[in-house]
Amino acid sequence: MEIKLKQTKYRWWDFIALPFQCDPAATIALGVQKALTGISAVVQVPVIAKLIDLAIASTQGEAAFEEVLPWFFLLVLCVGWRRISFIVGSFFSKRLQVNAGAKMGIAFTDKRSRLHYSHIENADTWNLIKRVCTKVDETVSLMIQRVYNLMVYSIRIFGVLFFVFTQVWWIGLLTLLLCIPLILVSFKGGDKNYKSSKEAAQYDRRHQYLAEVLSNREAANERTLFGYSDHVNEDWYDQFEKARKIRLKANIRLMRSVRGGSVVTTILSAFITVALIFPTADGSITVGMFIALATSMYDLINMVGSEMTKAVTQLAQFGGYFKDLTEFVALSETAGATDAPEKKPIGFRSLEFKNVNFTYPNTDTPILKNANFKMESGIQYAFVGVNGSGKTTITKLITGLYDQYEGEILINEKELRTYTQSELKAIFCGIYQDFAKYYISVAENIAIGNINQMDTEETKAQMDALLKRLGLYDDLSALPEGLKTPLGKIQDNGVDLSGGQWQKLAIARTLINPAPVLILDEPTAALDPISESKLYEQFEEISQDKTSIFISHRLGSTKLANKIFVINDGCVAEAGSHSELMALEGTYAQMYESQRSWYQ
Repeated sequence: MEIKLKQTKYRWWDFIALPFQCDPAATIALGVQKALTGISAVVQVPVIAKLIDLAIASTQGEAAFEEVLPWFFLLVLCVGWRRISFIVGSFFSKRLQVNAGAKMGIAFTDKRSRLHYSHIENADTWNLIKRVCTKVDETVSLMIQRVYNLMVYSIRIFGVLFFVFTQVWWIGLLTLLLCIPLILVSFKGGDKNYKSSKEAAQYDRRHQYLAEVLSNREAANERTLFGYSDHVNEDWYDQFEKARKIRLKANIRLMRSVRGGSVVTTILSAFITVALIFPTADGSITVGMFIALATSMYDLINMVGSEMTKAVTQLAQFGGYFKDLTEFVALSETAGATDAPEKKPIGFRSLEFKNVNFTYPNTDTPILKNANFKMESGIQYAFVGVNGSGKTTITKLITGLYDQYEGEILINEKELRTYTQSELKAIFCGIYQDFAKYYISVAENIAIGNINQMDTEETKAQMDALLKRLGLYDDLSALPEGLKTPLGKIQDNGVDLSGGQWQKLAIARTLINPAPVLILDEPTAALDPISESKLYEQFEEISQDKTSIFISHRLGSTKLANKIFVINDGCVAEAGSHSELMALEGTYAQMYESQRSWYQ
């Protein structure tokens, strides 16, 4: 059964409902196992009392030995079940944990893939995601175990106190009253502990990232070259210590409260034992009942002072987790974010910005200010400007990542916001500066660019042609398994590529996409200017039949464009061909002259 996260407020009953969704059989089996465990503990009280009384009577000749045996075997059954139930409970707990990890992991991944892009660039959202999605399998498994443990404790408390009330009522009442403040203290402490975890999460993310820097293979060369390990290690320790101290402070506060209650329970245990001596002495209760009640009350009070308070503390923490989960599922989504591109080709005629203004969420500084320009089919365009001028923001808007803009963005004279995500994906395809490196086979790395035709012979032929034109075919075909060779070091037979090969692979993935508009947003920023210019020439030659948009702050490639837009202070400051803008002797000409030496 697939789990769908709904935008709802998660409440206490979801402690059972959520695990039940993950594995109904294991959830029910655990409930039965825990209930029988609690009942067996209560049944032991009269069984032990009767067994001891009969044993004493038997030694005095007042009862036959055969009368003792049924009660002895009943006690063995109760004790034996408690031992067996531990094994049964461990099995179903582990099964639930595995299924919860699989199903909740899929549900969380699906939710994250549909998040509105504004959340992707928000640090607070990533802290929330870490708290909600980390070790969700353990969270769900522990959640139901703690609920069922409370059920066991409740059965034992009320079961044992029933026998106490029938013998010495005021001892039962005193014990019951003692449980209430301990539970309240534990609940309050658990809530504070989770709040401390939220505070520590930001430092957790940082020290975990730094740990990756110190250990992952991608940074191995620079770690050796620059020798920065000691410095990064100091930063890691600083972030780790901040998180540890926050949690330690909260735990100390909790332990003071809970352990203070434990001292009281220890004193009460001794008091109850003494108090039970008097009714035993006057014959109100038997010796067997005295021993059974004394040992049961001792176990019960210790349980309340340690195990039960721990369970309540963790349930309070899970209550905080549910608040975060409620906030997580309420995060806005992009409709159709995970949809594949529209299979039916969508022609591209024009794209126009009309008086477009845009400010990123949670900021006050406008990035685009009254931006106006128009692009038409079959023409090569370039957007240039200094870093932060708004070039990349334009690509985020036209691909539908953000839709909270003012003004109009028209595609084929139709407002962009009226297009579905699958339609936009069928129109635009891009490669960015931080392009992805997928640790899958070479062929899959390219073919996912045309997901609707991924396994067709036509796509395979197109792939071979692209690799040959990009100068990659011979090198990649020579790999151990050819184009089926897995990339990266995740698999034993995986291989790695050079930086330039990864870039060309990403370009091939973009070019194999049938979208009529291709966007190159500084994917070659890591290359030297001359290599960048040559790669752009290759790209321009291969994509002659498409509309291309080049984004760059380096101008060596802009001569390839039919029309150049100079972005300055959030709007189009200049527009024209390379020769026209050079003749204008404005911003573009100044930028080009300042970079001329790069390409000579």
